[in-house]
Amino acid sequence: MSSVLRFYVRPSGHERAASEYIERKLQRELPELQGVKTEQCYNVNWTAESFPSNKEMKKLTWLFGCPLLLDDVAQESWLLPGPTDLLLEVGPRLNFSTPTSSNIVSVCQAAGLGAVDRVEPTRRYLLSVWP
Repeated sequence: MSSVLRFYVRPSGHERAASEYIERKLQRELPELQGVKTEQCYNVNWTAESFPSNKEMKKLTWLFGCPLLLDDVAQESWLLPGPTDLLLEVGPRLNFSTPTSSNIVSVCQAAGLGAVDRVEPTRRYLLSVWP
C-alpha cells in the first residue's frame, strides 16, 4: 500500500510578509481581491503497509515544522475557503521527482523514516474576493 500523507505548515512571520507583497501585486490587476493567505504543504509518499505510528508521525511533524513555533504543522489545512474564495496549489507534478524531494527524503531516511520515498512541497494560496 502506498499513500500520500499531507502536512500543512502554518505561515511564519517572513511568509506573512511575502503574502502581503503578493496581495499588493495582485490587487493592481484584480481590484476585487480582499486578501491572500498562504501555507506550505508537504506531500509525503508513504510506502509502508500500515499508516505511520504515533512515533513516526511525531518525527514527520517535527521535520516539517519550525523549531521555534509550536503546533505549526497539521494534517488538515489551515486555509478554509468561503463560497467566493479561490484556493490554488502551486508546485511540481506529483509524477515528477525534484531535487528538493531527494534532499527531504535523505533527511527522512536519516531520521529512521524508511517508508518515505518522495516528498514534494507545494505552496497553497487562498484568494478572498468580493462577491
